[in-house]
Amino acid sequence: MKTPRGKPLSLPLSALTLAAALLACGGEDAPPPPENPAPITDEQGECIEKPTFTENVSTCAPLSTDYQPRGAGSSQDTWAACISDDNTYHRLYPSISTIGRVAAFEAIADALWRKTKVPTVEDFTQARLRYTESEGLGSRVERREDVHYPSAPAACNSSASIPTEHPERCVGPAKLRPLVNEAFASGMRGETPGVNAARIEAALLWFLYVSPLSEVTSCTTKDADCDSAWAYYTGGTTRNEPVGLARYVSDLAPETHARAYDATLAVRCWRDLDRAVPATNLALRDQARAQLDTALLRGMAVIVRQRFQELACTSGEAKAARWAFLQVLVPLMDREARARNPTLADALVNQVGKARPDDVDVPAALSALDTLFACP
Repeated sequence: MKTPRGKPLSLPLSALTLAAALLACGGEDAPPPPENPAPITDEQGECIEKPTFTENVSTCAPLSTDYQPRGAGSSQDTWAACISDDNTYHRLYPSISTIGRVAAFEAIADALWRKTKVPTVEDFTQARLRYTESEGLGSRVERREDVHYPSAPAACNSSASIPTEHPERCVGPAKLRPLVNEAFASGMRGETPGVNAARIEAALLWFLYVSPLSEVTSCTTKDADCDSAWAYYTGGTTRNEPVGLARYVSDLAPETHARAYDATLAVRCWRDLDRAVPATNLALRDQARAQLDTALLRGMAVIVRQRFQELACTSGEAKAARWAFLQVLVPLMDREARARNPTLADALVNQVGKARPDDVDVPAALSALDTLFACP
């Protein structure tokens, strides 16, 4: 039927009614909406289908100062030839005690948050025994310092007052140790096991982030600590067999993991080129440490990003566990986020200040993380 331009088409009322009905229903072939939508959580409140993250860092070229052992044996970067150019970490010493501490983290993970069932009181008890082994993981949490902040007047484990007066630098005794100890104690009383497991997980991941950077710094006077810097990230494994923090990062963001591993090789390269004790080329040390920090921050961001996504498809204690994890780790990101973009830093930290996890604006949190920590 043709009509003159500008003249409305006239149809009988019944035809208009039928057309409106078809449009409202999506057409004759559109299926009716389901009476009972498919569930998104299982009986434990976990996501039936976990959200996925596909890393895309195609626009993130390495810095001109980055060590790049995957690029023709470092021949395409600005670093001098060194022991790491074969893309392999060569230990300074055959024995690295840090490997055992990361193995303890893995055992605690298997007991408390990698299980398919809620951890029991006995699980918490056995995990705490592993955590408190002599010279083990807990002994290092208790004294860990964050080298992003100015040094305290004395070592953080030298007195009770130093951590209180310098909580940012003395992150282990001031923040992480109390959090972990309380979560273990609460879990051993049978209280909210999923939530307490998540708090322990987040606190130990925080520890595994700051530890490599601290060990790079102390490697200046104790070269064995370069081995520890590598092991705190990798668990003492090869690039393709990550454990500990490296396993988390590799599972979510493989190229970020590869860049972080590159940076551990940069640390070893620096110490090969600078064998003095104490080391003298501190500019090259700081260059390697900055490369490692950038990659690790991106790795922590994608871990946090995943937990924000999982808020949308969990319920009950499973959701509360994600919420507890985020409330621990998002403050870790704030220092660097605020240095890069204070507005986005506020947008991110405000999400964990909400009264309930259901109030979180997940897209806003993801957008802030993706912008702030876009590249490794």
